[in-house]
Amino acid sequence: MWLSRHSALISDQFSFVYRLPLTVFSCSQTVTAAAPPHRSSFAVKSSAVIHTDSSYKNKTANRAMPSNVEIKAKVSDPTKFAEKAAQLSQSEGTIIRQHDTFFNCSQGRLKLRDFMNKSGQLIFYERPDTDGPKLSRYSISPTNDPPSLRAVLSDALGVKGEVKKERRLFLIGQTRVHLDEVEGLGNYMELEVVMRPEQTVEEGQQIAEDLMEKLGVSKESLVTGAYMDLILKGQKET
Repeated sequence: MWLSRHSALISDQFSFVYRLPLTVFSCSQTVTAAAPPHRSSFAVKSSAVIHTDSSYKNKTANRAMPSNVEIKAKVSDPTKFAEKAAQLSQSEGTIIRQHDTFFNCSQGRLKLRDFMNKSGQLIFYERPDTDGPKLSRYSISPTNDPPSLRAVLSDALGVKGEVKKERRLFLIGQTRVHLDEVEGLGNYMELEVVMRPEQTVEEGQQIAEDLMEKLGVSKESLVTGAYMDLILKGQKET
């Protein structure tokens, strides 16, 4: 049942998002990869071109990208956090399994998110590595064949690392609240305030900080960077 709820949720929440054309920008090399014969598996065209020329960057720089204001923090008591989130959202949340593969990219981050149900998303995003509220700009393109797309991007760009997690998603107003159990890291929470076109970054930050207080998230528990960064940091320290 959660699969059908999840599919509807994903469809609703990303209906406003730009779909990446065939091009994935800002990465380090130019490769054209043909799709396997007799397949129509991607939601985008069946080849990928990685652009590095300045004229293309200038064009994409002028395109408005959707944005979130985000907060990430370590969670010491996931049960208590889930209870507060459920009360504020008036729901028990939706369980989502995610397997993220990060690819080498010279600017921003490029990842393929596999929902482990023959669907996924190719996501490019940029955000500063600071604690507290931060603005994230992103582009998303859906795919119904994550394994094939992962193979092409792995050959073209190389894999930086992988993150596997079980996510419990709550919706509170315009904010997505994630309670994540991350393999190899533990329990974390993320707040994503989905910004409206007329809103300022300051308004998004205020929403995030107010919700952070209601959920009992302390400033001392805030973390910087992505889960991928935390995993790579842990690998270096061991």
